[in-house]
Amino acid sequence: MAYIGQVSIKNNSHMENAIDYISKEEKALNLNEFKKELQNRLEHLQGINSSIGEHTTCINCSSENTYKDFENMRKAFGQDKGVIAHHYFQSFQKDDDITPELAHKIGTELARKMFPDFQTVVATHIDREHIHNHIIVNSCNMLTGQKWYSNKKSLSDIRKESDRLCLQNGLNIIDKNSKYKGIDRTTYQLGIKGKSWKINLVKDLEDAIKICRSKEEFIEFLNKRDYNVRYKDIHITITKNGEKKGIRVDTLAKQFGEKFKKENLEKAMGYYKPPPNDIAEKYNPKPKSKETAKTKSNWEYFEQWTFKQKNYYPSKPNHIYRNSQTDWIIKSAERSVFYSKNTFDFIIRFLLLMTAHIHRKKEQERYKVIQKIKISKPVQKNISYGNIDYKRLTQSAGDNFIIKLDMKYILKLVNQPILYSASLDRDSASATITVKAKDKEFLAQILELDKIQNQLETQNEKLSNQIAYKKLKQYAELQGEKLQYLIITPNQLQNLKDNFIEFAYFEKDNNFNIAFLPEKLNVIQKLIFPKKSEETEKQRNMCIYNQLKQASAQSGEKLKYRKNLTSAEIAILKESGITFAYFQNADNKSLFNIAFEKQNEEKIKMLMEENQIKR
Repeated sequence: MAYIGQVSIKNNSHMENAIDYISKEEKALNLNEFKKELQNRLEHLQGINSSIGEHTTCINCSSENTYKDFENMRKAFGQDKGVIAHHYFQSFQKDDDITPELAHKIGTELARKMFPDFQTVVATHIDREHIHNHIIVNSCNMLTGQKWYSNKKSLSDIRKESDRLCLQNGLNIIDKNSKYKGIDRTTYQLGIKGKSWKINLVKDLEDAIKICRSKEEFIEFLNKRDYNVRYKDIHITITKNGEKKGIRVDTLAKQFGEKFKKENLEKAMGYYKPPPNDIAEKYNPKPKSKETAKTKSNWEYFEQWTFKQKNYYPSKPNHIYRNSQTDWIIKSAERSVFYSKNTFDFIIRFLLLMTAHIHRKKEQERYKVIQKIKISKPVQKNISYGNIDYKRLTQSAGDNFIIKLDMKYILKLVNQPILYSASLDRDSASATITVKAKDKEFLAQILELDKIQNQLETQNEKLSNQIAYKKLKQYAELQGEKLQYLIITPNQLQNLKDNFIEFAYFEKDNNFNIAFLPEKLNVIQKLIFPKKSEETEKQRNMCIYNQLKQASAQSGEKLKYRKNLTSAEIAILKESGITFAYFQNADNKSLFNIAFEKQNEEKIKMLMEENQIKR
């Protein structure tokens, strides 16, 4: 679990939001002194000792004089007042079993995703009980000149992305399905030392779910663990003996996951009954009279700036605006006759429409028409199109949404306030369009395809999987490795998706065959078989077999196999300490086949011979 906190390095009038990183003496500093404080922090982060496992990375700035780079950027946009930088910290739990290298990798990836157009320094420290990252961000955007908006939305976005990266690397997090509020810093720091009774309560509740099967058993279980329980029709309040205040399980659920709500606890233990209507109505929250203004993310502010610079149409969800010229261009797609004042835009659109038009004609007619198009450079098979670079779009925080349509649909996106990237295929006259997942409904409305939203969702799933498999293959080839494969169930597939593991999958009978990088094997096994004590013998052998295959792929030596071993011989091999996997023989269920590394071939042969002599 990683805790994310933030400090703004700013002038005296905004110090009320600063937390314990800034001491009381610092609250009296003027702007020049705050600049000096920022310089000291940056120099401190740059002065860490990489020889003892600490690391530092500078992004979009030099490592020699980072402070001056920060200052020059702010002055270039006239933003050298007020908030001059933001200091984020990412703390990992002591029991996360995380290395400084992995912590720094997570911190750097987090900075690149959340602050792509900002100057940033990431430093990993190991000088406390827990490994933690410091991320200092210059307040001024290098592209737009806008300042970073530090608000609840931006902090929530950073926490979500941090959770995603932690899950991808096999680390625990606060339940992602909760209405995430995050635990307070004091609770987190006490939790690191094992002294937070709230975090201990969460662990005890998880134990209670496994053991208890009635309300009475639940109360008795917690009483034995030194808690006092007040069990009402609507709420369960739990107090640790010796503590002044208790906590409702529904409040606990907001911080640690929905499974700790009263209703879900009772369902998990098997004795849930809906409360009477009169009691439920009494405790239902009243609807708010006024809606609170939605806080925008920094990505949304970037979108607004982009659309403002290019005078985009004032479209918005449920109200798509088009002008007559755009409508005429779309209607002229089949005739391939239209007019544009911009010559380059005319050539591109003309090529698109001509390709879409002639796709329905014979091959000879297609090439005759294409030859008439006078373009100085040779026409490529695939053309990149859109209002944002594909990498810039897809590598920013948040999920992506991909669909493939007839090329003429691309014209409906002209001057519309949605960031998109498209790859245009001349041969098939199609366009593969990528947007952020938050814009998928808006995209469907712009393209006038909102009635087939479910079909678009299915197509996105298929295309995303194809892209994922292609990327995995390319990365594996660069590393000189082979992809690993594993057969899993639909529930296990969903579990991997929920934990943002990078993999591709293919349907196989009623299950799925997944492809993934060898480095992800341990994380995937941990998710598929979360508790070794509950694993079956077959599952344990499958884990060992996959590990043997991974080692074989890395060493380049093929695995060895031996058939028709008895249960007594399997017992002898287990006692020897040799790593092997065994499975029942398909023809004779009383015998077993084994798989092992070549280096153990002679040892196994000797053990089998000794067993035959004894017999």
